[in-house]
Amino acid sequence: MAVRRSGSGTGVRGGKASRPARAGAPSGGARRAPSQARSPLGAAGADARNPGRDAPEVDATRRELRDVKAALDEHSIVAITDASGTITHANDKFCQISGYSREELLGRNHRILNSGHHPKSFFVDLWRTISRGGIWRGEIVNRAKDGSLYWVDTTIVPFLGTHGKPVQHVSIRTDVSWRKRLEREILEAGERERRRIGRDLHDNLGQRLTALELGAQGLIGTVSGLSAEAGQTLRHLAQQLREAVAQTRRLSHGLSPVSLESGGLLHALLELAEGTLALTRVECQFVSSKVEAFPDSATASHLYRIAQEAVANALKHGHPRRIVISLTRRRDRVLLEVSDDGRGFDASSACGTGLGLGVMRYRAGLFGGALQVKSSPGKGTRVVCSVPMPT
Repeated sequence: MAVRRSGSGTGVRGGKASRPARAGAPSGGARRAPSQARSPLGAAGADARNPGRDAPEVDATRRELRDVKAALDEHSIVAITDASGTITHANDKFCQISGYSREELLGRNHRILNSGHHPKSFFVDLWRTISRGGIWRGEIVNRAKDGSLYWVDTTIVPFLGTHGKPVQHVSIRTDVSWRKRLEREILEAGERERRRIGRDLHDNLGQRLTALELGAQGLIGTVSGLSAEAGQTLRHLAQQLREAVAQTRRLSHGLSPVSLESGGLLHALLELAEGTLALTRVECQFVSSKVEAFPDSATASHLYRIAQEAVANALKHGHPRRIVISLTRRRDRVLLEVSDDGRGFDASSACGTGLGLGVMRYRAGLFGGALQVKSSPGKGTRVVCSVPMPT
């Protein structure tokens, strides 16, 4: 959920989407408010002054508009607000999914649906985009009247007045709660499979390798008495088995950080840093302050996976000398940060398109988090995930 946000697009001017100017039509004129734009009702007035002239065209336009509105109302949640965000229109589907009557919605703003899932910066960005006449697209989790949560894929289109400022906003939403539930189930299934493989590595393969190492150690004395060369070979074999046991344990902890099961996110991140140092010889440090263990194991697991992905990206693409993982608290939010001194990249062109950033953003969005990536060539990379502090 990663959450997707986009400020691309421009608002509708004069109550109509941009179209090529007709021959003889003025260009570059003032942008009209929707009430000033030509509409089917305005055309009907012209028809009254010229009986029979435009009636077929007007009737056809009205029928087309009715059909489009009926199809839109059947599929989507539609709301219209004025420039200040006050709801002036809510279709039946909006009332149905929110649980509020039309009378309860009209005259209110969308804060009535605020779930507390998104950070304030999320809505600041949304409002900034549409206030400037841009079209906003993204996914929002709302709270219905009965307290249940639902996800909506949202497009908000501002309509601009003669002064070039929005005079109203049309919001078109689609309920995607079922898809979000399915995506969460897929992630959780993947997490369960990781834990299973991690346990198998630790309890099965790891134990077998340990037994082989102990057997080799026990034979060293006997074999060395018969052949010094064979004894040296056996000692080398025992050393290789010891290293294989250690690597198997690190892999099992990475796949199944057992400390997360007891809420020990701090310990899991510390193990991630120590394991990275042991495996790669890249200096990796974990620092933390003012953060207690997360009671929500699902949130802790997602945070751990984000840190794990960010560290893997740094090693693979940045070739750093040093990586720092930090977990800190700032008022009512927790900040997870992974920074490195590697070669960096152009964040403006790479964000969201590669390096696992899409998966990290989606994980962050699942629990109301926001992910930021700050990087530039030659100056390293910072991945920061901000999440609400569990209550």
